[in-house]
Amino acid sequence: MARRRGFGEVERRVAATGKVSYRARYAMPDGTRHSRTFWTKMDAEAWLAAERWLIDRDEWTPPTMRKAAEEKRRREAEFNTVGGYAERFLAERGLRATTVRAYRILLRTRILPWFADMPLVDVTLSEIKRWRASMDSQTESSNAAAYRLLRAILVAAEEEELIFRAPPKIRGAGSAPVTRVVSPATLEEISAIVDAMPQRLRLFIVLAAFVGLREGELLELRRSDIDGIAGRVSVSRKVDKEPLPGASNPCPNCGRGIGPPKTRSGTRVVHVPPPFLPMLQRHLLEYAAPGGEGLLFPGDRTDHMSTRFLMDRFREARNAADRPDLTIHHLRHTALTIAGQHGATAAELQARAGHASQAAMAIYQHATLDRDKLLADQIGATYQAWIEGRSTS
Repeated sequence: MARRRGFGEVERRVAATGKVSYRARYAMPDGTRHSRTFWTKMDAEAWLAAERWLIDRDEWTPPTMRKAAEEKRRREAEFNTVGGYAERFLAERGLRATTVRAYRILLRTRILPWFADMPLVDVTLSEIKRWRASMDSQTESSNAAAYRLLRAILVAAEEEELIFRAPPKIRGAGSAPVTRVVSPATLEEISAIVDAMPQRLRLFIVLAAFVGLREGELLELRRSDIDGIAGRVSVSRKVDKEPLPGASNPCPNCGRGIGPPKTRSGTRVVHVPPPFLPMLQRHLLEYAAPGGEGLLFPGDRTDHMSTRFLMDRFREARNAADRPDLTIHHLRHTALTIAGQHGATAAELQARAGHASQAAMAIYQHATLDRDKLLADQIGATYQAWIEGRSTS
């Protein structure tokens, strides 16, 4: 039964389960009625009193509109915490799936335990310094990566005017000292690795160690990417290192994603040193999968080669060269070191490696192909001289 009051009424209700509730309701002069249910009579009466207070102050709006506004404010408040805004940051930046996965690990393990519920405006320089001081000093590389991510989130929040200004950058916080330096492979060691690899994978080592292609780029090369006469290799795709759940273009054999290179400038054309052209041409004839879209380094079923298959053979080959510390990425480092020794400028090295900024690529674009060919010729001449010197010694 509803009990009338000076403003509105409160009705006591009993559910079939015996639970009691109270519905408060009132009518406006325009005939609209508004109600809300509470578990206690005191709360129902307090709500009516608050509604009357808003009406008397001419600040009343329909409760449904206020509820929507409150929900919007709640969502905005949630997004304006570090944890809430981090989700928006990951969703709206167009990041690669592997990058999102790496960022989520950093957020879960290093950033959010400290900052999750902290409003963006409360993240000060001193707070960041306290956070950095709390981290394990034995994980400097991950600590630096976490700082770079937090810094990127705060800079993005500043750009969206969610905060007035991101805290000043801490010099050196985004980098970690190099604790393990691997020496580039020598020509003797590269030759030993090539000789110890199966015939179908020898070109793989050459393209990594003398041209500087990444492992994922090599695994996705196809016949149509290769000019076997001029020795030109066009790089425009790569296979990602790890499985990508729900990838739109998965590798049929390994389930990993296939997409563009790591950066836009990773799409490039590079040249194979002339002494290796016969190997390239023989590989195209004997080992590449058929057809223009045939893979240069196919697996057993003509689709993508598995990383395990590759690494099992590479591990044996590097041990044969007495370089168990070398990785395929180190072979790429070797290629760039050799190019640098042959006079490549910083811009040319960046272009050959696929590291260059778009501005640098635009400046050197016309000279890049000719200069890259010259670099390949010089590298090939050095290798040929080494071969001839070895054969006469």
